[in-house]
Amino acid sequence: MKYSLGIDLGTTFSSVATVDKTGRPKILSNSQGKSLTPSVIYFGGGESIVGDEAKEMQALGESEVASFFKRSMGDHHFFLNFGGRDYTPTDLSAILLRKLKNDAESDLGSSVNQAVITVPAYFNNFQREATIKAGEIAGLKVLRIINEPTAAALAYGISKNSSRQTALVYDLGGGTYDVTIVRITKSAIEVIGTDGDHELGGKDWDDRIATYLGECFRDDHGIDPLDDSITFNDLLVRCEDAKKQLSNRNKTRVSITYQGEREAYEITRSMFEEMTKDLMERTQILTEQVLSDARLKWKELSGVLLVGGSTRMPMVWDYVERMSGKKPISGVNVDEAVAIGAAVQAQIDSKTSSSLFLLSATKKIQDVMSHSLGLIAVNEDNTKYINSIIIQKNLAIPALQTRPYKLSVSRRGDSKLEVYMTQGESDDPMGCTYLGKYVFSDIPSISGKEAIIDISYAYNKNGVVNVSAKERNSKKPLMLSVEPLPEDIPDRFAMPPVQEEVREHLFVYLAFDLSGSMNGQPLTEAKKAAHAFVSQCDLTNTSIGLISFSDEVFVDLKACQNAKKIAKSVKGLTIGRTGYGNDAHPFDEIYNLLYRRSGLRYGIVLADGVWRNQPYAVKRAKRCHKAETEIIGIGFGHADRDFLRQISSSDQNSFFTNLNELTETFSTIAQELTESGKLRRLF
Repeated sequence: MKYSLGIDLGTTFSSVATVDKTGRPKILSNSQGKSLTPSVIYFGGGESIVGDEAKEMQALGESEVASFFKRSMGDHHFFLNFGGRDYTPTDLSAILLRKLKNDAESDLGSSVNQAVITVPAYFNNFQREATIKAGEIAGLKVLRIINEPTAAALAYGISKNSSRQTALVYDLGGGTYDVTIVRITKSAIEVIGTDGDHELGGKDWDDRIATYLGECFRDDHGIDPLDDSITFNDLLVRCEDAKKQLSNRNKTRVSITYQGEREAYEITRSMFEEMTKDLMERTQILTEQVLSDARLKWKELSGVLLVGGSTRMPMVWDYVERMSGKKPISGVNVDEAVAIGAAVQAQIDSKTSSSLFLLSATKKIQDVMSHSLGLIAVNEDNTKYINSIIIQKNLAIPALQTRPYKLSVSRRGDSKLEVYMTQGESDDPMGCTYLGKYVFSDIPSISGKEAIIDISYAYNKNGVVNVSAKERNSKKPLMLSVEPLPEDIPDRFAMPPVQEEVREHLFVYLAFDLSGSMNGQPLTEAKKAAHAFVSQCDLTNTSIGLISFSDEVFVDLKACQNAKKIAKSVKGLTIGRTGYGNDAHPFDEIYNLLYRRSGLRYGIVLADGVWRNQPYAVKRAKRCHKAETEIIGIGFGHADRDFLRQISSSDQNSFFTNLNELTETFSTIAQELTESGKLRRLF
């Protein structure tokens, strides 16, 4: 039988699973006969030693030991030197993965060359690419990487073939914390939202004990044992043991020997819980933020699934029960669930299973990415740089968004387009992670001075970024090179932009009639049309806002260049918030929001029926016309065609369509505004 592996590449411990000949997932044993392998490497004996023996050497105070390197995965500046050689976190992870692979092959009695490897949900692009590279260096074909909470949910969900559940996966490992909300049905496991902290895990609980003991020893003897690396490493191992002991008893003792002085200190469970109270609160803050983003309340969850070795601490169980109001879900081994889920995914991806058990348990997995993807742009008045988000976090992956960019091109054909890609949620460029400088070249010379470059931004199934571009007229794919970031990045973006040529900024407000007749399919199609409009706009030079109206008028979003905020506002459009009738109009709000803006200004108004006071609305629309704010009227259903023409700035700005063509209408208008800054007769 050909096997595939599921590998939980952990910060403190790693494990491996596979699907056996009967189609059932099982944990494999390492060379010591254990299911967990310490993620520790010892370099002092000539050849690297991985696992239990390396951890023992660490406990003895040996300094040639690498551990917790997963926390630095993807950090280009981090390395450890052993025996005169520098090792990156990728190198160290490859050594660990090679050990896991070899042990799995010994247990199975068969060679294995493909695997699914798990990563924290909060890993960014650098960390994910580094994990894939480590697997390849270790001799593995990486079928995919999968988020740890998603793998755990898969392990739990393969046996849940009946009722629909919405569960929160609380994943506290040795070095990272992830929180993920999943919806489990008979046929699928859908991730709704996720977030995390890759610098919060069981190690931080160990460190609190070590800090407390170091302070006690210093007070008693006037010397600090934490100043000595060998004593410190030894103490960390003792503190980890003390943490585990406090999960089964109410108190324990830890001894310290340093510079001829020896002392033993008692630690109670209540002391331990008090000194780590703020760490538990950090998990709660993240957890409740994910719930808020998903627009869910605790009472709407089926329960909380605890995953990760650190959830064995009684304080975690108690805290989660108090926080959620219900006992955590049981039914999975917190140490093994992630590897088991990865093994099931590996078997599905390898397409080698004919097992009735696995086929009946197979579910479609729909994961999300925990970081928004954006690029650096210039704000509306050309005074500062901003991070313009293209793909918002918690969007299902694979995900693809295409955005146009208007570029002045040279007749010599040597034009280039530089894009600085980011991951992060902040509008401030200083608060983002920079993925690189993406340079598109081989742009064809065209008649006229400006070309429209359609850039496609994507997250693949691994959550890794892919970028491509085409020149719109020729459909020619452009050459792409990813260059190192200049040394002045991101500091350059804290300074005002220096532009040789300033383009007129485009401001657009989408104003939607949300009277009662828009309920159901009309509102669904209107939202699709809004998303399509945004996808065709160059957000480096376009600000989009949202207005809803019926009996009252509400500004859902002031014009911005953030696709994440725009998409969230469109998603939040609901019938009833502004009433159910047709008493109001949006033109005064459009006028007030735009008349002081310097640039091209548009209000796009969607209506599906006859408004109560149409003559007055026409009068207020003409006020916008006089202020050089263009109004585009779009109607369908029972909308008054003559009224649409009157509120529009010109006949060519008036459109009557139907629900099936609404998205195309909005999309085409956006393309025209992007290309020329004005609307020509489109249909």
